[in-house]
Amino acid sequence: MAIILDANSLINLHKAGLLVVVYSQQNCVITAEVYAEVVSRGISAGHRDAYEIADIIGLNTSAPTEILPEMAQFGIGEASVLSQYVARQTGESASADLIVSDDRQFLSYLSRRAAQYGSEIPHLTTAGFIAGAGSSGLLDKSEALAALERIHGLTRETDYQAARQLLEML
Repeated sequence: MAIILDANSLINLHKAGLLVVVYSQQNCVITAEVYAEVVSRGISAGHRDAYEIADIIGLNTSAPTEILPEMAQFGIGEASVLSQYVARQTGESASADLIVSDDRQFLSYLSRRAAQYGSEIPHLTTAGFIAGAGSSGLLDKSEALAALERIHGLTRETDYQAARQLLEML
């Protein structure tokens, strides 16, 4: 299983202080397009965290992604994430991947697409991923709660509250 991250989730996991842990313990897929969005453009814009993210993930990105025509409505990062997911689901090497994104329009599309095609595309918000990491044992409860607090203002309040509630029930 791979975790396919878009730009927002990559940045938010870093701000939560979890990117090193997640990247070292999970099979993370960063598309070349997301890398360009976060690291290359981030460095050009003078964002210090772009350098930090580059140090964590290195140059370990997928090859440029062939974007599905239906994805023209989204930014290149989200389009590449879904295109990468679809490409990984075909053939002998199909795997149970998870998309992590905080882009509301993209997440809504994933839900609608699942209803249309009859198969769900597993996806979580960054807050939901942190809650899942806490409940699965990747993080202990206090680490997960602290990480969630660090991104409180960066995620939707409903996502934050749902994740916090799940973690508090552990």
